[in-house]
Amino acid sequence: MLCLLAYAINGVLKYYLPNPICNAITVVSGFGFLCTILTHINRSTLRGFTGFVYALLVLWTLILTFKMFFFDDVKSTFEEYNGLSTWLLTYFGSPCFLPNMLPLFLLAFPRNYRFDYQYLWRVMWLLCVLYICYFPFAFWNMMHYQWSFDAGPGAEWGDKGTYGDFISNSTIGIASIAPVVIMIYFKRYLSKRHWQWYLITYTGSVLMTAYLARRGNLAMSGLYLVLAWLMYAMFDKKTSKIKLIFISILVIALGYGFITGSVDSFFATLSERGDEDTREGVELAFFADMRDINDWIFGRGWFGQYYDFTFGFRRGAIETGYLALILRGGLCYLIPYVLILVMSFINGFFRSKNLFCKSFAIICLMQVVSLYPWGWPQFNFLHYVIWLGVMTCNCKALRDVDDSQIINLCFSSKK
Repeated sequence: MLCLLAYAINGVLKYYLPNPICNAITVVSGFGFLCTILTHINRSTLRGFTGFVYALLVLWTLILTFKMFFFDDVKSTFEEYNGLSTWLLTYFGSPCFLPNMLPLFLLAFPRNYRFDYQYLWRVMWLLCVLYICYFPFAFWNMMHYQWSFDAGPGAEWGDKGTYGDFISNSTIGIASIAPVVIMIYFKRYLSKRHWQWYLITYTGSVLMTAYLARRGNLAMSGLYLVLAWLMYAMFDKKTSKIKLIFISILVIALGYGFITGSVDSFFATLSERGDEDTREGVELAFFADMRDINDWIFGRGWFGQYYDFTFGFRRGAIETGYLALILRGGLCYLIPYVLILVMSFINGFFRSKNLFCKSFAIICLMQVVSLYPWGWPQFNFLHYVIWLGVMTCNCKALRDVDDSQIINLCFSSKK
């Protein structure tokens, strides 16, 4: 968790510190994470069918990693690949390799290990405080960032002044220190004051997402809240159903009025993008280049690429998460990945007696859903929590206790 915390905070520091320092933090935190797993490696904590599928995922991950180091021509993937620093950043700074190692952290725990959830809660509270303090600066910078949809002839995605540059840099890295959304689901367990602050940070991130016109992320953010509401409406006996319905109607009405009244100002970018289709050409290029059945079954490696005739060069990125995982590891990777998350959702949601496991189960399910708009594995706390959720939802000892026992086991320091 400390390695992830350093990696997350570095997402903000890179806008203020020299590149060599930030690059060093990236490499040290990523390398430290892998070393922690290797020095504490145990048998999988997962059992039964889920444990078997997880073993397949780990095996295929190791095969793809071995292939990357000894067979793939990674150098040709990057324009600049010289020197030790560039080599290290290729693996620890790229979204193509290190995030795929995150599921392996489950191997660092022995069976019947009692995970220290309270340590994670303290880390989330630290991120919440940092987010709230940093939000005014990030919001102001976003609102005053200079960019245009028409950045001039020859401009490519991510160039200065383009929309890609706007969504990547205008918020000066605040997304990297956002607390994980699961804290919103723990209203039953957290103190009222803490939960309200988590809700404020989440509302701030939603506002930023709306202003940036990230349509897929905005839809997912709304779905997270809807599912949290449904979970409490269905399973929490202490929650007033009438109060929930009244608050929901009020929030929807206020939200609708705010959006329609700000469509020409705050939500102008979102309104302008509307239902613009930015994926069809990219996906057609992907299907056209992936003609070999072996590519679909085994993938093209962590740094695999396809030829995009729209842009006229080979790309290693495609927005749809399902296709991105197929490009990297094929169906041999995608099927176990999705199956583990689905089985964890079933165990955690339908076979548990507490909202704690059900919350983790919803997070697992949402990762499966999010693979359509984006859903790329990332080296951050959200995906750490997703795989922690896999372990939690498949732990019978946690599923069989009620909410009061969960409070004593995992939240006693909060009460």
